[in-house]
Amino acid sequence: MQSTTQRLRRGLWLGAFALAAAWLPSMPSAAQPKGELVIAQPILRQQFDPILMIATTDFATYDMIFDGLLNLGPNGKVAGLAESWTVTPDGKQMDFKLRKGVKFHNGESLTAEDVKFTYERIIQPGNTHSYRQAFVELIDGIDAVAPDHVRFRLKGPWPAFFTSARYPLVGIVPKAYYEKVGPKGFQDAPIGTGPFKFAGMQAAEWNRYEANPGYWDGSPKIKTVTFRLVKEAFTRYAMLERGEADIIVGLTGPLLDRIRSNPKVKIEFSKYSGTSGMYFNKADFPESADKRVRQAVAHAINLNEIAKNILGGVCEPATSLFTPATFGFKEGLPVTPYDPEKAKRLLREAGVQPGYKATYTLHTESFGSLPNAPQVLEAIAGNLEAVGFKLERRPVDTNAWMAMMRGGKQPSIFYGPSSLPDDGGETINGWFNSWSVWSTGNVKVPEYDEIFKKQLQLSDANERKALLQKFAEMETQNLEAVPLFWCHTPFAVSARVKSWTPGVSSGYHMHLYKMELAN
Repeated sequence: MQSTTQRLRRGLWLGAFALAAAWLPSMPSAAQPKGELVIAQPILRQQFDPILMIATTDFATYDMIFDGLLNLGPNGKVAGLAESWTVTPDGKQMDFKLRKGVKFHNGESLTAEDVKFTYERIIQPGNTHSYRQAFVELIDGIDAVAPDHVRFRLKGPWPAFFTSARYPLVGIVPKAYYEKVGPKGFQDAPIGTGPFKFAGMQAAEWNRYEANPGYWDGSPKIKTVTFRLVKEAFTRYAMLERGEADIIVGLTGPLLDRIRSNPKVKIEFSKYSGTSGMYFNKADFPESADKRVRQAVAHAINLNEIAKNILGGVCEPATSLFTPATFGFKEGLPVTPYDPEKAKRLLREAGVQPGYKATYTLHTESFGSLPNAPQVLEAIAGNLEAVGFKLERRPVDTNAWMAMMRGGKQPSIFYGPSSLPDDGGETINGWFNSWSVWSTGNVKVPEYDEIFKKQLQLSDANERKALLQKFAEMETQNLEAVPLFWCHTPFAVSARVKSWTPGVSSGYHMHLYKMELAN
């Protein structure tokens, strides 16, 4: 049997996905956790059950409470509950050796049965996990070989298991407890093995966590962490200045410039943590089936001006929905130039007359994958109206946005943010397949479906990368989605925080259990 980590050399995916197959846990710290950390952010996720994951943003809660077989740290993926693993030469069997002595927050010991239970619940018919399709396509069965040994029998090779966070970072739940309380009970009182325990929440206001002193990788140094929903950016900054918050998220434009000039505040970044595009509801907006209409929208948007004046350099115009840190990124693809006159001409050629009425999403909150979304989307609306569209703006908060997207009720023109874009196959899965949960049938390109299924099972990393790059080139020609921005997630950090580095390529894996406070 061949070790996966022997075959995956450091730097294979732009250095972002180094795997440590035998990362030994440190002993829990003897020092008692102290103090409270407060994080003010523009969006607050309160989905605590990893078996029913709705969106990538839910990793913000899972990162606190749970561990996956692998975890995500400042330098990429590292061994989590699995201390080592092997993959057979044909790629159809993965065996994971679990850490011994790991306890859930209720004192139960972690076993292979818990891992088996977690993944089997995801692939059950009717499960609404957003990334369920790939699990169903590839998992043939799961065996608890021994208490510390779990085996995945696969229908074909699954290299994406190690390049995408969505598969190995699934939070493992305790089988006995979950079966006892059920999904509703678990959502209300989640239990994992992670560095922090769930300590309460107030709907649409805050989540609170307390240190797990028995954590297998060492006790957190901070006793309590509270995430607060504060939608207005300058209010978040005022909280930081008054000492009411230690970290604030969602920083762009003038606010970021102001923070940069404050010597008492540090800025940390999670690089390439998000990508975004503009999509089309072809049933509601049938003219968008004509590529010239989609090209016109691309030429109408002044990406450089928005990136500079609204996003403050946190984001850059994208050439595709794959970022430079995405496995499968294709260098050399062009950014569509801003050319409103060409946009008007293309619309006329496609039969779209000035004053064409179209519905349009205005997300009133911001994901990390597109900071300052309300202002960005309003600026784009202005660009589209300048070339002849008459838009009916539909403002929605995050919960309404997710219900709209998952329910297939997108407006004529809608934006699609993608967080943690580490693997091109998962970007295709989320947005470009005929079954994609977020675009819900608005992209129907048979070649895209074929590429997705084929790349899932390619065991040769170079072949898989080449196939994903082929998709990127095809999509540049087809323009089913108009690329918008590649974004980094900036965090403004008070002087009270002594040392901290967030997770790579993710605004939601904050790695707080390693943080130290100055006092």
